[in-house]
Amino acid sequence: MSGLLARASSLRAEYAAARPWPHVVLNDAFPEKLLDMVAAECAALPEARLITTTTDRLVKQEVSDGLGPATQHLLSLVDSAGFRAFISAVTGVRDLHSDPTHKFAGVHRTPPGGFTKIHRDFEVHPTTGLFHRVNLLIYLNRDWPEAYGGSLELWPADMSALGCRIFPRFNTVILWETHGATLHGLPDPVSCPPGRMRLSVASYYYTTTRRVVASGERRVRYWAARPGEDPGIEQMSWQDHVRALLPDPLHNVLRAARDWISRAHRSRTP
Repeated sequence: MSGLLARASSLRAEYAAARPWPHVVLNDAFPEKLLDMVAAECAALPEARLITTTTDRLVKQEVSDGLGPATQHLLSLVDSAGFRAFISAVTGVRDLHSDPTHKFAGVHRTPPGGFTKIHRDFEVHPTTGLFHRVNLLIYLNRDWPEAYGGSLELWPADMSALGCRIFPRFNTVILWETHGATLHGLPDPVSCPPGRMRLSVASYYYTTTRRVVASGERRVRYWAARPGEDPGIEQMSWQDHVRALLPDPLHNVLRAARDWISRAHRSRTP
């Protein structure tokens, strides 16, 4: 970890030059023994403990509470003040706050056939009201051949052409400032065999002030269709239209209530 933190200045230049938008990919950033333990914990999580989403745009599982000790330790490392200072040095985003609840972050699992279409991220934390600014993803997929797929795709705001594809190899980390123009996703179904799944741990970082939006960054629609894909992917549902009309505080209260009901239901599941 100390070697990684010492590379912040050199990584800043690499980050700024990356395309289709600033990001940096790190290899072997964390101790392998730690990540092996985290991967084992993530794979062993019972499905009843996870939030499972199955739609025509998203098939995945996620959970941010009830995590194993190694996973909690990893998250405490990347949420520490020293690591946040490293992130700020690389991305240029200052005064970052971590989220001890890891809402929408934590453990992400994509089963065989799972995918996440290209999208932008949410902008405001539903409970704290802080502004979502930076993403950190850590991949946990040891012995993961290319035939299994699962690459993260990065696309420009105009969706004109694929900008970058990042294979989810074990101990690969990606870091970027997220906003309306940093479109990304796992759009092609994972093709690993039954009994395997694409595993990652995510941590999101926040600021008390909203990012100043540059030209071309504001995107109302959440989902984005790749060239040749059904443009219906981008079609806003009635829920999307309602969300666009709701002020952020009211939307956040409603989403927090929904999540509380979901947690209560999962806690009653044997």
